[in-house]
Amino acid sequence: MRKAILAAVALAALPLALAADERVRVYAFILDQADTIAQKHAAAAALAELGDESAAPRLADLLDELVAARSAVRRGSETEDYERLTRVVVKALGDWRYTNAAPALYRVVEDSADPLSRAEALIALGSMRASEFAERIALLLRNLTMTPPADRDGAEKVAYGAVLALERMRSPVGFSPLFSASEGWYSRRVKEQAERSLEVVLPDPSAEIKAMMAVDLSPRIVKSLALAMRSQAPVESKREIASLALARGIAMSPGRDRPEQVSLATLRVEAMNALVSLADKADANAALLAEAYRIGPTDERLVALRALGVNGGAAAAEALSSIIISLNNDLGAGLVNQTQNSLMLAALQNAAVNKQKSLAAALILVQNNPKLSSSITRQAGQSLRAIE
Repeated sequence: MRKAILAAVALAALPLALAADERVRVYAFILDQADTIAQKHAAAAALAELGDESAAPRLADLLDELVAARSAVRRGSETEDYERLTRVVVKALGDWRYTNAAPALYRVVEDSADPLSRAEALIALGSMRASEFAERIALLLRNLTMTPPADRDGAEKVAYGAVLALERMRSPVGFSPLFSASEGWYSRRVKEQAERSLEVVLPDPSAEIKAMMAVDLSPRIVKSLALAMRSQAPVESKREIASLALARGIAMSPGRDRPEQVSLATLRVEAMNALVSLADKADANAALLAEAYRIGPTDERLVALRALGVNGGAAAAEALSSIIISLNNDLGAGLVNQTQNSLMLAALQNAAVNKQKSLAAALILVQNNPKLSSSITRQAGQSLRAIE
């Protein structure tokens, strides 16, 4: 009891009596003399508050002691005091990036039953860039996302710590579990943080996204495409990813049910819009665009026509010509409706954007078709002049 009273008096008086560098040594001495968890908490908190990294070795020793004593701590208030002390020590070591303490920090992650202590230890490991633990932390986050435990609130705290740890480590192994966490069962706070962390962990995620697209279903492909478009990946890599997304949207069509059909159409539209925004000129994509036009609803067909125009290549012009001739035949045969008229006007306008001279024959055919409306024949003439 006498030792506890003396320690309390010393802690209160030290800021007035000693310079900052001397306080570290004295607080460490008081910590050594402390008998209870409460006394140790007071001394450790005082050491941490000093912000002097020379105290790190002593706090690391204390963390080793705490980890070793965990099994002997009694449940109840003693456990709560023990975890509060653990968190004070863990945070200080993380703030100081004292890497020698990394193994003990990971023991807290593995052994503690307290979600806040585990989360604090994960964040500390991230702060000190202890990348040797990145794979284990990535696996921890993946497992939490795939199999939510009964204590969801506690699991969310741990998951949040894992997300921040992976972000701070900037390890590519964190990309896939972060992506899954960003659309997992968690609250918006965790999911949004995981999404922000994705761009930090891997500024150019091209290879990872291509691998995911090869096996993912359409909603995840749409999300990974959006991530690729706002990433720091080279433009050519973004074009390859958009092309792959379009190919997957076609290959998985028509879909098993109405929701899947809508999802696949969304994927194809997003992929084609990406190709347009990236000013894609690849001849190889013309066949994909033509197929998207063939299988898609009207809105998707309009996007496909726009992409064929922006592409500007000979293969895209050939696809546009075929579409224009087919529409000309349908309209000439009396199959006239607002949809057909809209598609024809869009095809003619995008022929002018494409500018390939090989489109002239189809445009002349439309211009000279007496069965078509004046607005269509007039547009055919304007487009013809644009490519000449």
